[in-house]
Amino acid sequence: MDTVPALKQMESQLSVACDRVSTLRAKLEDLLFRAQRIAAAQKNMMKSNDMMFGYDLQHFRRDVRAMGGELSSIPTVMGSIERVAAYDDRAAKFAQTVMRLSMRLSQSLRGLHDMALLAHQHIRAADHKIEAWYMAQDIEEMVMRGQGLPTSANKIVIATSTPPRGGSPGSAPRVS
Repeated sequence: MDTVPALKQMESQLSVACDRVSTLRAKLEDLLFRAQRIAAAQKNMMKSNDMMFGYDLQHFRRDVRAMGGELSSIPTVMGSIERVAAYDDRAAKFAQTVMRLSMRLSQSLRGLHDMALLAHQHIRAADHKIEAWYMAQDIEEMVMRGQGLPTSANKIVIATSTPPRGGSPGSAPRVS
């Protein structure tokens, strides 16, 4: 596996994943606001007219599970790039981009999980609360998968930007 094309592909995968997570975050934010409105209506003993909330919650959970499936391959590919990474100036630039994107993805996933837990707290209906709990668990799984990505990306940056010992021209030999 050549490092530069693999890093380019990883960069595009991470970029798409970050965009999908931000889309999921926007959808979850909408669900959170709707859950808050429904909870406020129940608290004030008023009838809520949001009849599609349960369906939208199930649909969102299906999107989260699909995203989890897509994210499952990223740590494996990142690990294989890490194993074959070697000093290469061209690859170092792409490795730094991959590192930034992996940090962004990891932080976005953590933020999504926090928002999912908040949405779970605001939901009052028992069947919706259960669905929200499973959704939060699915997102937590994605967070766990994405947690190690910045570390792997950092190892790739170090491997691609550090010249081998004694192999660089013009370097003085080490005296011990």
